[in-house]
Amino acid sequence: MPATPEEILANNRRKIEKDKRRLAYHDLQVQGTNNSSIMSKRSVEAIYNPILEPELSEWIKFFVPKAKRRSPAINRGYWIRVESIKQMIFRIRDQYPDQPVRIVNLGCGFDVLPFQLLEQGGNYEFYDFDYPELVQRKLAVMNEAPEILLVVGDKNEITPVQKNMGIVMATPKYKLVGCDLKNTELYKKQLESLLPKGAGPTIFIAEVSLAYMKPEDANPVIEISAQVEDSHFLVLEQIMPSGPQHFFAKKMLYHFSHLRSPLQCVETYSTKEKQTERFRQYFPDVEIRDLFECWNELVSRDKKKAVDEVEAFDEWEEFIVFCQHYVVIHATNSTKLAFRKHHEKDEITGFNEDVTLQHHELDLELKFPAASETDGGCIVHGGMWQSRTNETLHIDNDGNKSVLQTFEGPSPRMCHTLTNAQNGTLVLTGGRGRPGLAFDDIWTLHIESKKWTKTGSLPFPMYRHSAICTEPGKVLVFGEGQFVEITDSEITTLRILGDIPKLASCALTFDPEQLIGYIVGGMSSVVEPLINSEVYRYKVTNDAVIVEPVLLLPQLARIGCHAFLEKNLLVVVGGAGLVLQDQNTTVLVVNTLTWSLQKVKIPQSVWQTNPVFLGSASFANHLIGGGAVCYSFGSAYSGAYLVEIA
Repeated sequence: MPATPEEILANNRRKIEKDKRRLAYHDLQVQGTNNSSIMSKRSVEAIYNPILEPELSEWIKFFVPKAKRRSPAINRGYWIRVESIKQMIFRIRDQYPDQPVRIVNLGCGFDVLPFQLLEQGGNYEFYDFDYPELVQRKLAVMNEAPEILLVVGDKNEITPVQKNMGIVMATPKYKLVGCDLKNTELYKKQLESLLPKGAGPTIFIAEVSLAYMKPEDANPVIEISAQVEDSHFLVLEQIMPSGPQHFFAKKMLYHFSHLRSPLQCVETYSTKEKQTERFRQYFPDVEIRDLFECWNELVSRDKKKAVDEVEAFDEWEEFIVFCQHYVVIHATNSTKLAFRKHHEKDEITGFNEDVTLQHHELDLELKFPAASETDGGCIVHGGMWQSRTNETLHIDNDGNKSVLQTFEGPSPRMCHTLTNAQNGTLVLTGGRGRPGLAFDDIWTLHIESKKWTKTGSLPFPMYRHSAICTEPGKVLVFGEGQFVEITDSEITTLRILGDIPKLASCALTFDPEQLIGYIVGGMSSVVEPLINSEVYRYKVTNDAVIVEPVLLLPQLARIGCHAFLEKNLLVVVGGAGLVLQDQNTTVLVVNTLTWSLQKVKIPQSVWQTNPVFLGSASFANHLIGGGAVCYSFGSAYSGAYLVEIA
């Protein structure tokens, strides 16, 4: 029987109520992201401020009384997020020296930016916008903090008109406003009421707030804000420059979806180009940088040195890849820009079809181990999972993994090397324990007896160094800008003819027939870092190494990449560089006869395994292990891969 009008009406009412509950639940989940974010910002405030800005007060402590220390990578990630927005505000402010600057923070949460900047002085007016429920919680905290009330100034009485406009607190320099930004009619009225024309420039800030709104809800907010004269719109938002199958993007999408607060804009505006097109609908001028570009462009060298003093840090690959998934956008209807002129990196043309990549199933959650080939498989030592290990594993050609029962050997470590000396032994060198604790010991593993023997010490501690066998019984180590030769009888620092910087985490190859090798990538400063874009060729003589630069390519400026040499083809895989790698640029090929550069397209079946290629170990033409902590989204790990060179 067809439904009666009464039944249809009842069903419609139930559907409307269900939709209301669903929307309310989504709004609550989005508000919940504020809690995690402010906890991490409190960690940064507690350990960064005393070193970088000791003269400033702590403000987040009023909202998060007990600081919980986050990991160094998360701390630095949140610091660069906050610092990028602050530096952009300063750059815009400095172009209006004689006018008050109005700052509208959309989705402010418990952000304390107004209190920080008002404490430092300066001609600012702040307008904090968020969900009505959240601003009431913020107001309750502020009312219990005399220090906050002192810096924002004396409160004015809220008029009935202001109350209807959602204003819950008003001082001459600060307004706290409740508004669900999906209510664009109310938002427009609030701006017209709060921001009279001719009263100075306005900076709108949306720090990962519009990202939780669908484009059809977020874009009207941008459009309305663009109607304010002399306005600047600053956005911090996630992107996916290498697509949703990149390991970091996959973790990021899952994380927010799992929290029931999915990113609504990131798939529609997944790249810098798409974000630029989006904002150019409303603003004539748009600038965009990812956070690693902000780190390089907005943070001075002196401040980077100060950041380096905050806590021991050795997570550069993870930091770079995180930064490349977040952008700062500056859109304005004024003529005043903030970034210097940007030069895009040259594109690589052409594909090399003689090189491909294969994936082999291997359950190995381990990053920065050392590995070496042996008959019937490989040996993997050390590395880090939840903690550093000194376990020695044997992995056969079928991917079967077993713990090698060895006698007492090296201590737990990572970022070390393990090299087959081609005389029945594997040579282990250096590595580190916790960041800053580097080792100089040399160990030999006798393959047949499975016995470790300590056989000497490097001239100085090394980690993130490289090693290769140049002939049976002879291992060449490159680290700290020096070449060290290890044999059964002696350890020798070789003379260097030519100039080469101190490079960490570079790739080292060697051709035993021609007695030459290549050095690719690496960083010459672990503070900034300065990433090497030169390829060096070296030749080994009896007591010296001759080094010369042969190629300068920004696409090869990578930390922690791997290189394989076959005849005249130099194949470079993975690492973290100035530009995030994708399915077409993770593997590059240099022809050492013509010095031409080509891309390799990773097969879709391999790309779908979400290879990490950070913290991997390599030998022969194999890559094994590796992984990365993806900001606060969880960890990703690689298995085993084979580089095939026809």
